[in-house]
Amino acid sequence: MNKIRNSKLLKNGIWLFVLQVFNTVVPMITLPYVTRILGASGYGDFSLALNWILYFQVIVEYGFGYWGARKVATTGKEQLQNTFSRIITARIVLLLFSFVAMCIVYAFSGKELSHFICMCILFLMVLGVTFQLTWLFQGMQDMKFITMINAASRTISVLLIFALVKHAGDVYLYCFLYSCTYILSAVIGLYMANKMYGLKVRLCGFKDAKSALVEAWPLFISQAMSKVLSGFGVTVLGMTATSSAVGIYSAVYKIPYTMALFFNPISQATYPDISAAFSKSKETGYKRVKKIAALVVPLFAGAAVIIALFHHPIVWLLFGDEYANNSIILVPLAAWFVLSVINNFLGIQILVASGHQKEYSNAFLVSAICSVILYVVLGKLWGLFGIAFSTCIAELLLTILLIFNVKKVY
Repeated sequence: MNKIRNSKLLKNGIWLFVLQVFNTVVPMITLPYVTRILGASGYGDFSLALNWILYFQVIVEYGFGYWGARKVATTGKEQLQNTFSRIITARIVLLLFSFVAMCIVYAFSGKELSHFICMCILFLMVLGVTFQLTWLFQGMQDMKFITMINAASRTISVLLIFALVKHAGDVYLYCFLYSCTYILSAVIGLYMANKMYGLKVRLCGFKDAKSALVEAWPLFISQAMSKVLSGFGVTVLGMTATSSAVGIYSAVYKIPYTMALFFNPISQATYPDISAAFSKSKETGYKRVKKIAALVVPLFAGAAVIIALFHHPIVWLLFGDEYANNSIILVPLAAWFVLSVINNFLGIQILVASGHQKEYSNAFLVSAICSVILYVVLGKLWGLFGIAFSTCIAELLLTILLIFNVKKVY
């Protein structure tokens, strides 16, 4: 028992879980307050701007979360500065590309200037993600300090939102308070990386940065498709429905999305350990995944069933009457959440951890194409209800494809 309690895997998992709590649950504390203060329309304007920013955040993240952690965990400290420089340089290039892309998107969007101002303020998130070092501390299995940093910055942000956001017109202020935590976490994280590991922000050559982009490409495709598709419904609603519909869907979607984020620390904590198990043999890694999945999947599936059964009172309690009238969309979204947990074990923990990134990204590509078609067709026909069911159907298709690939490999 002492061996388990003192293991790095358990400690790393606990700190990752605490980090996820402060990244998801703590901001959710403000959601019932903000959705009522800004209203469905105001919150919809914020959500639409945030939706575009999250696309650029995915570009800058570029799958380096898993790739960087695996690189740090498997290559050792002697290559740490090299890996650090390659990821930071690649992310800076992607940051510049993202800013230009954001300006082009606005130029052709036909939206008001206020929408672009919201996007520019929220772009601070992307700048913070560029220098975010969760991947480094995760790979070193030393999550304590980065978790404390994020916890402090998130708590400050929440307190300021309650203290300063008082009127429906405080959208710009809310955007700033929402995004500034990313900058604070990045600055302190860079300081801690220098003190603990002697790492400095040094730009590497173009070839080294390009090689990092090439190596992380399969993970980027799979993760990007997952995150882009989760937000594509809001994009379609923004083009075909009212701001109120966007606000209602975005608020209700936060419930299963937050649950999915609760699963992330489990995935991140077990991934290095499972990767090491697969490096010994396929059988060892496969047994390891099955053992963990047998404990985790039923737990989250049970929570999803409860949410689906009590969808109306849950939405009414969190967001109010304006949102509760459409609470039925929580049922297919809860099913999506369960499927996403299963797909993580099939895709990340089995295929990617065993070196079969290509099979994983190919399955995502097929699912992505089908989901885009579903979003456009069902979104236009049934609005936010069509978007919710499209999300579930696309995830089910991905589950089928991943099962087929796992069986083919093993």
